Amino acid sequence: MLLAFNISDVPLSQHRVILSRREHFPRHAFQEFPMIAATKSSVNAICSLATPTDLMGKIKEKFKAKDGDPLAAAAIQLAADIPSSLCIIDTLQRLGVDRYFQSEIDSILEETHKLWKVKDRDIYSEVTTHAMAFRLLRVKGYEVSSEELAPYAEQERFDLQTIDLATVIELYRAAQERTCEENDNSLEKLLAWTTTFLKHQLLTNSIPDTKLHKQVEYYLKNYHGILDRMGVRRSLDLYDISHYRPLRARFPNLCNEDFLSFARQDFSMCQAQHQKELEQLQRWYSDCRLDALLKFGRNVVRVSSFLTSAIIGEPELSEVRLVFAKHIILVTLIDDLFDHGGTREESYKILELVTEWKEKTAAEYGSEEVEILFTAVYNTVNELVERAHVEQGRSVKEFLIKLWVQILSIFKIELDTWSDETALTLDEYLSSSWVSIGCRICILMSMQFIGIKLTDEMLLSEECTDLCRHVSMVDRLLNDVQTFEKERKENTGNSVSLLLAANKDVTEEEAIRRAKEMAECNRRQLMQIVYKTGTIFPRKCKDMFLKVCRIGCYLYASGDEFTSPQQMMEDMKSLVYEPLYLPN
Repeated sequence: MLLAFNISDVPLSQHRVILSRREHFPRHAFQEFPMIAATKSSVNAICSLATPTDLMGKIKEKFKAKDGDPLAAAAIQLAADIPSSLCIIDTLQRLGVDRYFQSEIDSILEETHKLWKVKDRDIYSEVTTHAMAFRLLRVKGYEVSSEELAPYAEQERFDLQTIDLATVIELYRAAQERTCEENDNSLEKLLAWTTTFLKHQLLTNSIPDTKLHKQVEYYLKNYHGILDRMGVRRSLDLYDISHYRPLRARFPNLCNEDFLSFARQDFSMCQAQHQKELEQLQRWYSDCRLDALLKFGRNVVRVSSFLTSAIIGEPELSEVRLVFAKHIILVTLIDDLFDHGGTREESYKILELVTEWKEKTAAEYGSEEVEILFTAVYNTVNELVERAHVEQGRSVKEFLIKLWVQILSIFKIELDTWSDETALTLDEYLSSSWVSIGCRICILMSMQFIGIKLTDEMLLSEECTDLCRHVSMVDRLLNDVQTFEKERKENTGNSVSLLLAANKDVTEEEAIRRAKEMAECNRRQLMQIVYKTGTIFPRKCKDMFLKVCRIGCYLYASGDEFTSPQQMMEDMKSLVYEPLYLPN
């Protein structure tokens, strides 16, 4: 792959940016996009990699074999330069362009793992490199023991007056990769002291570098709630090569623009696609007449479009995003009908209609609201089934309809339980409420278009159930923490109120803490399944569950951002609407 940067000013009318296409750039990278507004500069950025002084050229020199054997060349070249190689991988990931270099990255990490197993000094002799190698290898699925980081778990090992901030940041990020199978408390202790240290640095204003100060703030605010593309957007604003000592030492003449030009172009391309998809989603919403339900239901078109765009960035996965967003909207509206928007009879009717899966005359629906909701589900899923048949090479209609029957059946159980004031234990509540949060139906519906053939064995496997349950439990429990006051007044109850009811000595603070601990346990269990290799689901599929888990952490970190978006409105603006400044 030959890539170079050839950026020039183009005087375009109405300050529009046109993204040009070249055959030497990955073909899947570009699709036909509507033009997007620019601010200070209108540019025509053609990504290629021609000059050896270009950073991308340096990357390819490092990644590509000169003798035709990528692994052998990587072993020779990288053994003497692991620190800068890992920094480059981290940079590509943070800027959202790692997908263009995935085979090269895989080769480097494979070699890094070999060196890890023999405790090579290039990895083990320097704390920052050691921590980064641990994190990158674990996330990729390599078995690396947290015991190797145990020496860093004790704060007393370091001179906190002279320690490099980048080292503490890497230790903090490595400690976040603790899975549920970790028996030792090394990563827990490591996370505790690095968090305390970084917070102190912020409070005492001890980080003079403004970008680094903001980056530390961003990590500490809600690390596991950083949505993939929002993290990229943030990194594009805050990235500075000087934060990487190994890169700075090896490539002293490199400037940020070498990295950022390529990443900005890619982000702008993705942003244009997200704008186009939002327009498609709005047309679908209008065509389904769903705007007629606003008297009882929430309009979450922009919210659903943002959330899916924030976790799935690749332009070629447009269908995945649209199906996911449509199901967020449909599940939300029907949930609102069951909760407070309709009668019990109307709620029962929706389940009956979906179970029968047949269109009726207008009079047979009983109400306009029921007709609109059922017709929207019926037409959307039938259209999805036809396209999924092409993608999957088989009919998935029965499976997809069953997903809808299952979630509506749970809605009915919850409606009957709270309406009849039936007493529930926490286990009884959680055994069904994880389904009603909607994660499973949104993920499995959209996954039909991820580019992987999904067999019945995969979809009906214990692994699939575990993945669905763990991600849903995280979202359900965190949602309950933020909504239990409102739901207690409505007499609908949730995990927090059930914890309080089960033990009169438990305070609200204690009940909330326990719910958060359960959510964290499920998050680590999910992470363990996703990182494990050799399972029935390919990693690309499992990553979807981890991305959706971040949505729960994002939405319910300090409020209910789904129902009352505040921070989300600012994030939506920067991800979807505000174009990046593209310098000459």
